[in-house]
Amino acid sequence: MGLLHVRGLAAIVAALTIVGTACGAPSTPSGASGAAASAATPAGGPIKGGTLVMAIWQEPANLMPHYANQTVQSVVLDAIVEGLVKTAANGDYVPVLAKELPTVGNGGVKVSADGKTMDVTYHLRPGIKWSDGQPLTSADVQFTWRTIMDDPKTAVRSGYDQITGIDTPDDLTAVVHYKSVYAAYPTRFGRLLAKHALQGIAPAELSKSDYVRKPLGTGPFMITDFKAGDSFTLVRNPYYREAGKPYLDKVIFKSVPSSAVAIAQLKAGEVQAMWNLLESESADVEKAGVHVVVTPGPSVERIEFNTAENKDGTDPNSKHPVLGDINVRRALIYATPKQQIIDKLLYGKATVGTTVLSTGWAAPKDVTQEGYDPKKANELLDQAGWVKGADGIRSKNGVRASLEITTTTGNKTREQVEQVLVEEWKQIGVELKIQNIPSAVLLSASWAANDPRKKGSLDMWMYASSPDIDPDSIIYERYYSKKIPWSGNNGDGQNYTRVNNAELDKAIEASRSTLDFDKRKAAYDTVCKVLNQEAVIDWLYNRADINGFTKNVQGVGGGNPWRVLTDNIEDWWLSK
Repeated sequence: MGLLHVRGLAAIVAALTIVGTACGAPSTPSGASGAAASAATPAGGPIKGGTLVMAIWQEPANLMPHYANQTVQSVVLDAIVEGLVKTAANGDYVPVLAKELPTVGNGGVKVSADGKTMDVTYHLRPGIKWSDGQPLTSADVQFTWRTIMDDPKTAVRSGYDQITGIDTPDDLTAVVHYKSVYAAYPTRFGRLLAKHALQGIAPAELSKSDYVRKPLGTGPFMITDFKAGDSFTLVRNPYYREAGKPYLDKVIFKSVPSSAVAIAQLKAGEVQAMWNLLESESADVEKAGVHVVVTPGPSVERIEFNTAENKDGTDPNSKHPVLGDINVRRALIYATPKQQIIDKLLYGKATVGTTVLSTGWAAPKDVTQEGYDPKKANELLDQAGWVKGADGIRSKNGVRASLEITTTTGNKTREQVEQVLVEEWKQIGVELKIQNIPSAVLLSASWAANDPRKKGSLDMWMYASSPDIDPDSIIYERYYSKKIPWSGNNGDGQNYTRVNNAELDKAIEASRSTLDFDKRKAAYDTVCKVLNQEAVIDWLYNRADINGFTKNVQGVGGGNPWRVLTDNIEDWWLSK
C-alpha cells in the first residue's frame, strides 16, 4: 500500500470520523515507529543523562504557543507543550493528553439532527500535571480557546472561531460546541495553555508576560532559560507522564546566524544536532561523517505575490501597480527555471512544486503550474502592453516593472535562488531587487508586531510552510477572502497575497463544512486549481525535512512528516 494511500485511509478513518476507531495510546513512542525505535536501541537499552546541544539558525520570536508561526518555534515548543491529539507518522490521529480521539463511532462526536452543528467531547487522561506540578484539567482546554479568541496577537483562530462554547462538567471532561460541522476538529487544541498561570492577565497583556519566554507544558522537557540571540535551555520535566523519560537531562537550542555556521559547529562536534539542513548542503555534511535524517514531507518552497499596493497597512481593494496584472504574475512563473534550480542548487534532492498540497489525502493528482518558458513570458508581457525600455526593463503607463523580493536571512540556498531569479527575470524585462530580513520579523504573523506580509508592505516573499494532514487551517487562513488582513479586521487572517475569488471561497467553504471524504477531496482539488489560475503563488519545489546529528545521538527514528524533528525527543539519548 503506497504512502499516499495509507494517509488517505487514515484521513477517512480518523479525520472524517465516518468510521469509529479504537484510538488508544500508541504502543511505541509517539513520532517514531517501533522499528525505528528498536533499531537505535542496543541490547543494554538507552543510556540516561547528558546534554544535547542543537544548532538552530532561525531564532524563535517567542515561545507563546498560540503565537507560533515559525517552524523553528515548533522545534522548541514540541519538546515542552502538548495538546489533546496529534498526527502520527503514518497520518493517523493519536491521542496525547486526551484518552482517545473523539469520533462518531465512539460517541465523542455528535452532529445535530439538522446537520448544522456539532459537539465534540474530550476525556482527558487522569493524573497529568503541568511542569510546575499543578494538575491539567478541562478548564485548561476552555481557557486555551478563550485566550486564542481574545488575544490580539493570536496567529491563527481558524477552527476556534467555529466554537460557541466549551462546557466542563468535570475536571477531566471538555465538551466543545461547534456552530457548524467542522471536519478538521482533531487538529485544534494542538498546544494547551495553563489557566492557573495566566488567568489573572488580560489577553492584550499576555504578550508582555514571562510566559512568552517560559511557557508551562506537559511535555518531556521544561524551559529554564531564554536568552534572546543566544540560546534556549530545557531540562527534564519531573512530572512527565512516561516513567523513565526523557533520557536526556538537558537540551540546549543554540541560536546561530546561518546554516553554514551550524554545519561548521556540527562537523566540529560543538553541537550534536542541527535543525533544517538545506538540500544543497546534505551531501557535503554526510561526507563529513554526520548522520543525516531525511523525511519526505508536505513542505513547499514558494514565492507569494502581493496583488495589493505595496504599502504599510495596505487597502486590500487596492491594486499593485505591477503584480496587480495577472499577466505579469504568469510571466514571472513562466520565467522561473524550477527544474534547473533543483538540479544545480539542490543537487536533485527535491521535486518541482505545483500546488500547496504536495502530499497526503487531499493532494490533487492533476493540478499543474506553468513550466519554464521565457519565450512565452515575453509574449505575455508584450501582449499586456509592458514595453521594454532602453535598459531592457519594461514599463506600462509610466510604471516601471521593478520589484523587490524578500526572504529569511541566513539561508544560502534561498539567496542563491534569488540571484538566479534576478538574472532570469531580467531577460523578460523585469527588474528584481533583493531585501532580506530575519525570520522573526518576516514570519511573526502578528499585525501588532508589524509582520510585513500582514501589513502588505512587500512585493513578494520566499519561504516554505507545511499543512497538517487535514489542510483546513492553512487553506482557510491563507486563501479565503475574509482572511485578508487589514486595519478593518485588526489584521486577522493570513491571506497575504490578497487573493479574492468567489469560486475559491465557495470551494473552501465546501471543504470545511462536511464530514464526507469524497466531497472534501473534490473541494480541495478545486481550491488548488483556482489558486493556480489566479497565479498568486510561484510554487518552486517540494521540500524534505532534513536534519543532522552526530553519530552518538540515538533514538531519533525516521522522522514524522507531519511534525517537526523534536516530536519524539523524549526518546533521544547519547551513546558513549
